Amino acid sequence: MLARSWQPLLLVALCATGAALAWAGDEADAPAPQADGEQLYDRFCLACHGIAGDGKGPALPLLWPQARNFLSGDYKWRTTSSGLPPTDEDLRRTIVFGVPGTSMHGFGDTLSNTQVDALIAKLKTFAPRKFRRSATKLALPENLSADVSRGKALFAELGCTKCHGNEAKGDGPSAPMLKDDAGRSASPYDLTEIPLRRPRARSGDATEQIYWSVVTGLSGTPMPAFEGAAPEADLWAVASYIESIRARESKEALDKSSQISPSAQAFDKEERLMKAGYYPGHGDAVERSLFGGAIAPQGTPPKGLTPAQASLDAKRCSRCHNKQAREWKSSLHAKAGSPGLVAQLIDMERRGSWASLQSCQRCHNPLAEQSPILSAEQRGAEKGYEGNPNYSENLRDQGLNCASCHVRNWQRLGPPSVPARGRLALPGYPVTKLALYERSDFCMPCHQLPSRNTLAGAPLLNTYKEWLEGPYMSRGVQCQHCHMPDREHSWKGVHDPETFREGVELSMIAGRSESGTVSVRVKVKNAGAGHYLPTTPTPAAWVSIQLVDAEGKAIGGAYAEKRIGRHLVYEGGWKQIEDTRIPPGESLELAAAWKSGRVSETRSARIRVRVEPDEYYERFYMSRLKRKLPAKERAMFEEALQGTRDSHYVAIDRLLSIEN
Repeated sequence: MLARSWQPLLLVALCATGAALAWAGDEADAPAPQADGEQLYDRFCLACHGIAGDGKGPALPLLWPQARNFLSGDYKWRTTSSGLPPTDEDLRRTIVFGVPGTSMHGFGDTLSNTQVDALIAKLKTFAPRKFRRSATKLALPENLSADVSRGKALFAELGCTKCHGNEAKGDGPSAPMLKDDAGRSASPYDLTEIPLRRPRARSGDATEQIYWSVVTGLSGTPMPAFEGAAPEADLWAVASYIESIRARESKEALDKSSQISPSAQAFDKEERLMKAGYYPGHGDAVERSLFGGAIAPQGTPPKGLTPAQASLDAKRCSRCHNKQAREWKSSLHAKAGSPGLVAQLIDMERRGSWASLQSCQRCHNPLAEQSPILSAEQRGAEKGYEGNPNYSENLRDQGLNCASCHVRNWQRLGPPSVPARGRLALPGYPVTKLALYERSDFCMPCHQLPSRNTLAGAPLLNTYKEWLEGPYMSRGVQCQHCHMPDREHSWKGVHDPETFREGVELSMIAGRSESGTVSVRVKVKNAGAGHYLPTTPTPAAWVSIQLVDAEGKAIGGAYAEKRIGRHLVYEGGWKQIEDTRIPPGESLELAAAWKSGRVSETRSARIRVRVEPDEYYERFYMSRLKRKLPAKERAMFEEALQGTRDSHYVAIDRLLSIEN
C-alpha cells in the first residue's frame, strides 16, 4: 500500500486563467475581479499567511522560510527606520514582485493597481496600532560610490562577520546561536550562495535593495539596522561589496535557496499536528470539524430531519442533488472504497492493525460510520480502539461520498451560493456556507503529505505544494477551477484521456542525414497542469518513438521510449527508481537515432503517449496475488487488478513523415 493507501485523483487540466494585468498597466481589455481586500486575501494570501494573518496558513509545515506574521506589523522589506511600519510602496513592491527564492509569488501580472491597494489596506488591518504611526522612506546617500574594497573592510569593522563569517558564507561564530522573534533558529544567509531575496522592480537596483536591508535591518530576524552606525556612503560601500559576491538569480540558485531547511526542531509541532490531520490555517471551529483529525460519529439525527436528510448514504443525497450525485458516481472519489482498498482493510482488521486502517480510511472512507472501529479521538477517550456500533459496510464501499465533505454532526456544509442557482429553501435543514470549499486547502488534507515524510527530497504526495509554488496559485486559480468547473463533481484527471490531453503539448522533429541515419526528437510539455505531470506516484505515462515503413508496419529494433512519472518500489522500505515528472511549463525530451537494419525503409515515425493511470497499483495487486490469500480477498484483488488494466489508454498517436 502506498503511504496511507493513497489513490488520489491526479490533478491534470488546462485552465483558462483570464487576462493578466500588469502592475502599471491598464485594465481596459477585461474586467478586473472585484477589488475587495477580504476576498483577494482569501484567494491569494490565506494559504500561507493564514486566516488570522499570523503566518500559520494551511501551508505552514511546507514553507521555509515561514510566511510573514502580519499581526506585529513588522516587515523585513522596508525603506523606513527600524521600528516603523513599511510604506505603502514597500508593501506594493513585495506584492507585485514577490520574494525570489521563497514561496512568495509576485502578483503583478495578475492584480491591478486597485486590487493591490485593496490588499495593502487589508494587510494594515492586522496591525492597526502599528500603522497609525507615520513612516516615510529614508533618503539614499547623495554620493554613491561602488567602493568594493572599502565595503569589504567595513563588512568586518561593523561586525557583519560575527554572523556571516569572514567569507560571508553564513558561518560566523554567532551563527549557531541566532534566533528570530518567534524563538526559532535563524541562521544568517550565505551571501555567496543565496540569491538576493528582496523584491526588485528591475535587475539594476540590486545594490539599492541590499543597502535598504543593511540600513533598516530585517524586522523579526537577528539582522539589525545599521542606520546611524556608519556614514551612509560607507553603508552603500558595504552593499556594493555584498552585491559583488552574492549569488546570481539562476534557476538552480533560486531552487536551492527555496530548499533551505529549518533547524531540526523548527516545525516539529506543526508537522505532528499535520500528520494527525490538523492544518493550522483551518482556524475556526467549523473548519476544524472538517479537517481537525478523524471525523467524529454524526450521532443521533435530529427529529426534524426527513429520512433522506437523516442518512449518510449517497443514494439518499441524490434525491435532491441528482446532478452532483450522477457526476460523483463516475468519479474516483466514489471509487475510493475500491475492492483493492477494501481487501487491504480486511487484512488490517484481521491483524488488528487499527492505526494503519484508520490512516487509510482518513481519505478513502473518512466518515466514522464507514469504519468498523472507532479511535480514542472519535470516542473522546484517552487511548485505544473500540468496535463501532454504527458501522455500515454499504457506506464503506461508497468511498469518499457526499457526507464525507458536506455533513458534520448532521449539519450541512457547503460553498457560498451562486446567484440565480437557489434551491427551494428548507428551513429545518439549513446549510453553513464556507469560503473554504472554494480554496485549494480544502483538497490539501488528502493531496499532501508532510514535508518531513519525504523520499529523495520530496513527499510521496506533494500536490498542494506543487500548486502553491506553481504558476496557477499566483493567478488565483484554485484546484476547484480545473477539477470542479461550474461546481461539477466528477473531478476528472489522469484517468480521463481528454483531460490528460488538455494538460500536454507535443512537439516533434525528424530527419534523415546523408549517411542514412534517421533521427527523431520529441518534447512533451506540461502546458496545462498547475502541478507536476503526473503529480502522484501511482500513474505513469510513456512517450515512445517507433519507425514505420511505407505500409505503416513497425521496423524492428527502431523503437525508443521514456517513462513519465515518479517510479517507486517498496522493498522493506520505499525506494525511488527515478522521477521524470514534468513541472508546470517545463518539458521532457526523448531523442533517438537509428542507422542499421531496415532503417532505410523508414517513411514515418509513430509518436505515442500512452497512460497507465494506476500503474503502481497494478504492480502492487500483482504482488499481493502471488501470496496465499483467503478466497474473498483474492477475488477482490483480482477485480482490482483487472480494473487497473482496463484503465490503460493511448492519449496521443501521431505519424511524423520523414523525407528521403
